[in-house]
Amino acid sequence: MSRTYADAAQLESVYTTMFDAVADDDSMDDLVEAQMVINFRLDHPDADIWVDGRSRPVVTRFEPISDVDATLTATLSADSMHQLLLGTLPLGKALLFRKLKVSGSKSKAMALEPLLHACQAVYPAIASDALG
Repeated sequence: MSRTYADAAQLESVYTTMFDAVADDDSMDDLVEAQMVINFRLDHPDADIWVDGRSRPVVTRFEPISDVDATLTATLSADSMHQLLLGTLPLGKALLFRKLKVSGSKSKAMALEPLLHACQAVYPAIASDALG
């Protein structure tokens, strides 16, 4: 089975463009209000993505934020994340079939949904341009 991304550099380029597009979107209000820091741990290729919602605009890094623990950690393959962002893998199904594992504050997990929807709105075009 072929992988969506050729390597981590390609994934980082696509995700940087995507997160930059939604960083100051109104859909980030819940994330900022909850002061959330989300860590997406992807594999194949490996990527450690940190979304820092402690201020506006929301900042994304590809390395841990010093002295800050993630409020929520989502662990999944890069291919599953690609499918989630395209909308071809529903969030509930990803959780049910353990393609997505979430740890951290379950009460704050609902703030993740607007981030997912904002990313889903811009990702298909970005991925199409970058991945062909």
